[in-house]
Amino acid sequence: MKKRPLFYLFCMVASFGGLFVTSCNDDDYPGAAPDEITAHYSSKLSDGTRANLALTYSGHELIGKSVNFETNDSRTAQLTLQCILPHEAETRLTGISLTPDGQGGYTFSGDATGSQTETTFSYNGTVQKGKLALDIKNPQIPANPLVQAKDLDFVKAGVVLRIAIGDMDLGELIEGKVNEFLKAVLKDISFHTDGNITASYSGMKESDWKSSPVNLVSFYMTDGNTLYVAPNVDMIIRQIRLNQAVTRADDNLITVLPKVYALLNQWSTTGLKLSYAENSITLNKEELDPVFALLKVLPDAIRNISIGEIPGLGESTIGTLADLSSLISDLSLTLYFNVKNAG
Repeated sequence: MKKRPLFYLFCMVASFGGLFVTSCNDDDYPGAAPDEITAHYSSKLSDGTRANLALTYSGHELIGKSVNFETNDSRTAQLTLQCILPHEAETRLTGISLTPDGQGGYTFSGDATGSQTETTFSYNGTVQKGKLALDIKNPQIPANPLVQAKDLDFVKAGVVLRIAIGDMDLGELIEGKVNEFLKAVLKDISFHTDGNITASYSGMKESDWKSSPVNLVSFYMTDGNTLYVAPNVDMIIRQIRLNQAVTRADDNLITVLPKVYALLNQWSTTGLKLSYAENSITLNKEELDPVFALLKVLPDAIRNISIGEIPGLGESTIGTLADLSSLISDLSLTLYFNVKNAG
């Protein structure tokens, strides 16, 4: 019984010793401790003032993305990029060396290749408690026919549309309207080696052609005939808001943005699947269900665009087609181009 106090004393000394060693280890980190920087970093519009990721892609800001940063010792780290490379849901980077920056954070850099798409890129960044800055530099998707063609001048659109009411063929009826609309707003499309798509466009009430910003839409080809196009939804919505501030656009468009956001996010990971043939890109019916859902929430200014007289239905609009989407038996939209810059 007399030995028990000595046993308790030994336990107390061991406990204090453990705390002392742990405290020394914490102080030994040259910057932030692992649990201070291991986190999920995000730059989505929904984050608001809580956004803690500053991301650039090919030298330009990219929002609406997220990155997981993990470290056990503040010396090496692992990054998981989420939907940042075109057509790649996750990109894991491991064994990243961390260098103290003298301000409580760490810097890092390296070269990598996407495990799913073989996209090559360099990266560098800094991490500190509550903030991650990451630059994705010189990303290069694998060579494909669209990168080789690069710039495509829009020529015309072709439409196939059949409705299961007497097997009505309405393609020719609305093709003229579609061409009239697209020729007024679309001049050309460019496919870049980093996976970006840009276009020369004009507003419906404007006459000057403008170049679209980068990082709004990306693409990836899985083979010579299959193309995936993914919208960077947060970037697009922010650009719409910026344009709205400059042009005083219809407030109805801003009102429907949350609904548009939810629908477009269906394409933001893998992308919208299209078929590519020489000088043409086709969107088929199986990919168009979200498009019709989108048309149903767009402002009346777009839904009310006339597509002419439909037999049995009278004067009809784009909104009419959206409402009749369940009756469509066959549908495709093909854009035809001339190659401007081959090679």
